[in-house]
Amino acid sequence: INYEDLRRFYTAANGDFVAFLSSIKKTIKWRETYRILSPEELETWANMVFWHGYDLMHRPCLIVRLGLACSCLPSHDRPRFAQAVISQVEHGIMYLVSPENPEVTVLVDCEGLSPFKIPMQVMRSCSSLLQDHYPNRLGCLFVIRLPPVVRVIAQTFIQVLKPTTRKKLKIGGETYRKILLENIQTLPSYLGGDCRCTKCLNIGMDVKRPRMDQLNKLQTNEGVSDSEDTSELDLICQDDIDPSWSYDQVLRTAIIGLLMFWVLIAVMAGLSDPEFQSQ
Repeated sequence: INYEDLRRFYTAANGDFVAFLSSIKKTIKWRETYRILSPEELETWANMVFWHGYDLMHRPCLIVRLGLACSCLPSHDRPRFAQAVISQVEHGIMYLVSPENPEVTVLVDCEGLSPFKIPMQVMRSCSSLLQDHYPNRLGCLFVIRLPPVVRVIAQTFIQVLKPTTRKKLKIGGETYRKILLENIQTLPSYLGGDCRCTKCLNIGMDVKRPRMDQLNKLQTNEGVSDSEDTSELDLICQDDIDPSWSYDQVLRTAIIGLLMFWVLIAVMAGLSDPEFQSQ
C-alpha cells in the first residue's frame, strides 16, 4: 500500500481516522490470505474476464462477461470466476493505470443472463471485496445487454441518482454499441468492433467455457469460498418473460430484476467515490 492508496482509503472513510485505520488493517489482513491469480492462471478465464484497450479518458477497460459465465459455469466454479475478476482488477491497477489517472473502466456484458438465474453470491462477493480493498478506482461502469425487465427497472432508478453518479453508470440496451463507440477507443471484435488483437482472435464468436482440467488446478483459498447460493433464484428455469405468465410470475421477475440492479449498483459503489456510496 503506497501513499496514493492511503489517500484513497482516507477519502473513502470520509476523513474518519478510526474507520480509515480499520480499513487499512482489514486490507492488509485480506492480502495476507487472499490468493491473487497469476497471469498464467488468468488465461483460463481469458474468454470471460480480460482487459481490452482504453476508453477515451485513457482509462484501461476491464471486460466482464457475466452472462457467459452464468450460462456456462456450474455453481461450484462461480466463486473462482469472482476470484478471476478480483485478480484482474489487481493486475490492472498494478500495471495498466497511470499515476495521472488511477481509475479504471468496467464493462459488464450480461448477454445470456436470465433474470431468473442471477449469481447473487458471486456479485455480493465481488462488490464487498472491491468496496473494502479498492476504493475510489472506478471511472465508468457500462452494463450492456441486460434482460429486458432488468433494463427497464435500471433506467427508472437511474433517474433518482445524483448527476455525478449517473455520469459514471451507463446502461446499454439494443443501442449499446453506439454508447460504447462514443466512450471506448477500440471495441472487442465479439461486440462488433474491428479489433484483431490476440485476445479477440482467441475469443472469436465462439462461446467457450474454461477447460475443466485447468479449473481443477486452481486451488481453494482461505479468501475464496467454493460454496454458491443454490436458492430458488438459481434453480428456476431460465426462460425470459412470456406474455402468458401469471401476475405472480411477472412480479417475481420484476423483484429479481430489481435485486440484480441493486447488486450492480453495489459493485459500482465498491470502486467509486464516497459521494456515490452515500446515496
